[in-house]
Amino acid sequence: MDSLSPQLALLHLTDSALPIGTAAHSFGLETLVAEGALAVGDLAGFLADYIAEIGGVEGGGCRAAHALGADAGPGWEDGWRDLNDRFSAMKPARESRAASAVLGRRLLAIVAQLVPSPVLAAAQGDAHHAAAFGLIGGALGVAADLTVAAYLQQLVAGLVSACQRLLPLGQSQAQHLIWNCRPAVIAAAAASAGRDWTVAACCVPAVELASLRHPLLATRLFIS
Repeated sequence: MDSLSPQLALLHLTDSALPIGTAAHSFGLETLVAEGALAVGDLAGFLADYIAEIGGVEGGGCRAAHALGADAGPGWEDGWRDLNDRFSAMKPARESRAASAVLGRRLLAIVAQLVPSPVLAAAQGDAHHAAAFGLIGGALGVAADLTVAAYLQQLVAGLVSACQRLLPLGQSQAQHLIWNCRPAVIAAAAASAGRDWTVAACCVPAVELASLRHPLLATRLFIS
């Protein structure tokens, strides 16, 4: 039964009730909805395309951080800083970049209080969400593939949750969207294993530009 401990820990980390502030961010979706560019009927295709594109960066960075957490050899701190610097450089929208760093910092702070890990204790401070999730998964002994897939799955769930507050999207519809995104999540997680993350890139200009315009909205429900 002890072998189930990492999986149970992963379930804890992906619980939407974990108080890291995920519910306060839409990562640009609020702007797209406010401008009429995203409706309920668009969500299935939008989410699948979003994960397929951004999964190379988010999933790849999560996997790279997992390797650091699983085998924190000499100099791993330099690799950790470089990883988060790269994440910052890959996020052109200030709001989304800051949101990712806040979520990662809060996630690390909470888990460091629960798990007596020198790696997690040393990683305190600014860290992007995907990187923090991957580092924690590696430190807890969760398999890399499962860690990356779980991170991308919760990313989808967070976006759908935001859409429920922005659009006439019911509970049943929301669950169907999350469920039907599984193939895209699995494919993105698998693809991240065969790429060099240091040259990873994604092209989601509509989302990034929407995030840049978010501060200009007359009324805002989300921070990003």
